[in-house]
Amino acid sequence: MMQFFHISSIIESNHLLDTELILNLMKTKINNFTKIGIFIAISGFSLSISSCSADTNTHHRAYITNQGEHTVSVIDTGTNKVIHTINVGKAPVGIAVASRLNRAYVSNVESQDISVIDTQNNTLVNRIRVNGAPVGLAISPDEKTLYAADWFNNRVIAIGTNSTHTVRELSIGDAPAGLVVSPNNRTLYITNRDSNDIAVIDTETFTIKQRIKVGKHPFGIALSKTGKLLASVNVQDDTISIINTESNVIENMKVGYHPYCAAFSADEKTLYVTNTQDDSVTVLDIANKNTLTTINVGSTPEGISIDDTNHRAYIANWGSNNVSVIDTKTNQLLTTIKTGEKSRAFGQFILSPTIGN
Repeated sequence: MMQFFHISSIIESNHLLDTELILNLMKTKINNFTKIGIFIAISGFSLSISSCSADTNTHHRAYITNQGEHTVSVIDTGTNKVIHTINVGKAPVGIAVASRLNRAYVSNVESQDISVIDTQNNTLVNRIRVNGAPVGLAISPDEKTLYAADWFNNRVIAIGTNSTHTVRELSIGDAPAGLVVSPNNRTLYITNRDSNDIAVIDTETFTIKQRIKVGKHPFGIALSKTGKLLASVNVQDDTISIINTESNVIENMKVGYHPYCAAFSADEKTLYVTNTQDDSVTVLDIANKNTLTTINVGSTPEGISIDDTNHRAYIANWGSNNVSVIDTKTNQLLTTIKTGEKSRAFGQFILSPTIGN
């Protein structure tokens, strides 16, 4: 019954999954009693990664998962227009982008796989089959490892992005969701929603180094550019836990109703937090520990990423099927971009241009 609850409430109270998924995942769980595994299924595609070449596009791009129509919308952040719509697996949720590999990875909860998009031509090239429910994704800064949080089996999976595709897995906590990797590639942080903690993983030994207790139902997670500040989004407490990763000091700050995801500004002075039940974004002043402003956005805002070069924050709105764009210099809403049904974009979804790799 507990596993059933995990899947039913994978998006808290907002987005219940269908009965077919629940039955499929329960069947998978039974099979996993005898053998828990992962296999990579390649649907007629080569899994080899082509060498990176110069990208003539100087604009950043936002890759937005649309859970309700099984697609990804690609937004050119220079024009704020959708330039491609890509069919992926069933019920896409998480996203992670790798600029040097020219890849975007998409977790599909209902089809239990990870879609791989070639970002040079925005086509689906591979899929990675997972026996479980991949939710959060993160790519290591060196782009050698893709991490996936398997919500159903309470584990994290590490998949090598090179030609050997080495797979490791680790049991971590109850209902793992958001993931982020330190700038030096050595530490992986994972929010465990039903354990109310963050698991700190040594990526070399793939073992748990520490557990950090945070607020109730941590889901989204964010790490500052230097890796000194870590933010846990505590859904049921309506708070953010900001952790100094050097001193382990924790500061809790109040935000809006039912917060979900967060993103730090490049200068690490502010934190942007989506509030799903307030239809807003809270902007926190980290040093002074107060709220700078609250910005009204679309309905049920979830995923958020910041284009630091152009000073823009992009917010995927699950309820209104669009993306809100905020000017991070003025903290004003600039525009709204129509995307697909039930836009989620859980993870880091802004792809920077690659110049002369």
